[in-house]
This record gives sequence, C-alpha cells and structure tokens, in this order.
Amino acid sequence: MATKQSGPQLQPEVAAKYRCTIVPTVVVSQRLGRTIDLRTLTLKEADELARDPRFTYLVARRPRRAPGQAKETV
Repeated sequence: MATKQSGPQLQPEVAAKYRCTIVPTVVVSQRLGRTIDLRTLTLKEADELARDPRFTYLVARRPRRAPGQAKETV
C-alpha cells in the first residue's frame, strides 16, 4: 500500500493561525534584505511578517463558524 507523500508544510503552530498563498519554500525578499524559509518559520516571525501588507505569502486564517450558524444580517 502506497502512502501519500505530502509536500512542504508550515510548522503546525503557524499553520493553525495562517495559510500560505504559495507552496511553503524559501523566499528571498530583497525589500526585507533577508531569506525567509516558510517551512521553518516560527509563530513570532510569522506574526511579524503577516503584519507587513507587502508580504502576501502569509494570510491570517478566518475563524470558522459553527455548522448551521446563520450569517448575521443587519
């Protein structure tokens, strides 16, 4: 039985809070003047990068609504 190989992933604590808009890999940011490995990013580093509006590779996850919960209308 073959097992499905998963590709590169974010650290579990980072993946719980953010989603990646590209396959997690090494990103060379000339603007930031550094190389960022999205696969080994800590939560503190991810929080810092996600605050930067020009760093679009990490996006905060939206909280999920409970099943059956209706949208609030005004």
